[in-house]
Amino acid sequence: LACSKKSKGDALEIANSFYESGIFAACQPDLICEDEVYSGVNDQYFSQQWGLNNTGQNGGMKGIDINYLKARDITKGDKNVIVAVLDQGINLSHPDINVYTKSYDTETGTSPSQIHGDHGTSCAGIISGKANNNIGIAGIAPDCPAMSISNSLGAGVDSRQKRADGFNYAWRNGAAVISNSWGSSVKFQMLDDAISEALSKGRNGLGCVVTFATGNSNSSVGYPANSNPKILAVGAISPCGERKSLSSCDGEGWGSNYGNEIDVVAPGVKIPTTSIRDYTMRFNGTSSACPHVAGIAALVLSVNPSLTQSQVNNIIEQTAKKIGPYSYIQKAERKNGTWNTEMGYGLCDAYAAVMAAKNNGTITFYNKNVSGNTIVSGQTILAQNVNVNEGASLQLKITNSVTITPVFYIAKGGVFKIDK
Repeated sequence: LACSKKSKGDALEIANSFYESGIFAACQPDLICEDEVYSGVNDQYFSQQWGLNNTGQNGGMKGIDINYLKARDITKGDKNVIVAVLDQGINLSHPDINVYTKSYDTETGTSPSQIHGDHGTSCAGIISGKANNNIGIAGIAPDCPAMSISNSLGAGVDSRQKRADGFNYAWRNGAAVISNSWGSSVKFQMLDDAISEALSKGRNGLGCVVTFATGNSNSSVGYPANSNPKILAVGAISPCGERKSLSSCDGEGWGSNYGNEIDVVAPGVKIPTTSIRDYTMRFNGTSSACPHVAGIAALVLSVNPSLTQSQVNNIIEQTAKKIGPYSYIQKAERKNGTWNTEMGYGLCDAYAAVMAAKNNGTITFYNKNVSGNTIVSGQTILAQNVNVNEGASLQLKITNSVTITPVFYIAKGGVFKIDK
């Protein structure tokens, strides 16, 4: 019913009167307020980037993504947060990648970096692809430059020593994050030592964030991802929110590695990104999942560069989304919430991670309807408008404080507790 004349009385009172008459199924005033609007991008292939904005592409499930658009409204990255991509080399003149001025080729021990294959350019596009420029794809942290550290990734002479050299060059030349979409069949002490140095000495002692792909053999987490608990070991998911496996909805015959060392998961199949000369729409594997997390780490450091390496890891793990038909449980050695052997702490959430970093590690738990057993962990937790249903439980695990703001409702038969 439309009426051009001004109504008499309060809009809320009139709406209540209409509803109480029993004639209307629902009635409420049209409250004039600012709605949330998340800015999109105009990149040519963005509509296919389900990992950033899943609308059901590739037969997937809407919302199974890294929450890129909301994060983008807060930060697009910072030019001083440099992400090293230790891989086959980045095309330094690619028009759609924000490339850092310094680069290094581990095979020759000289600069600039070289091209040993397509893989590195594809990884770099996911992290530092130029966004909203009318061409190609959108990177997760487009304002964070990608440092090219090139290596053949082959089994040649001194291959692992050369990769160790790449780590040393990266952290000594300003890298804040080091992304590694590769594995090694041989454990090498020099490589382990170089990774440890980057983790502890990078960023003037705050430590570099180091991400590694878990591997694609549908088995246990591979090396070096399994070599150091400070590494963020990244597995891959399908567009349907499953661990990428032989039976996942994408229909591709490979599986993401999983097990005790997995920390988080990220999109890892049919990923549009850059290639040496152009673009690819099907960059696959934990190789594509790993740079998603590196990009999120770069965003986290862009809003709070004072965070240590371990604090960045904690934020990314604490804010991960629990997705899929999996049982996430609390384990004594896992301090950042509930965890699963196939999914780790869950799917990385760029927006939640950036907000937590911006608020100095504060985890927000807003507008939640708790229907299962849920554990939320963080240094500081802000909870508001929470409903714990009958038979459900909510546990807040804190190291500093928790603030609860109404409405906060615990149904009869529901359980709520706070642990420190």
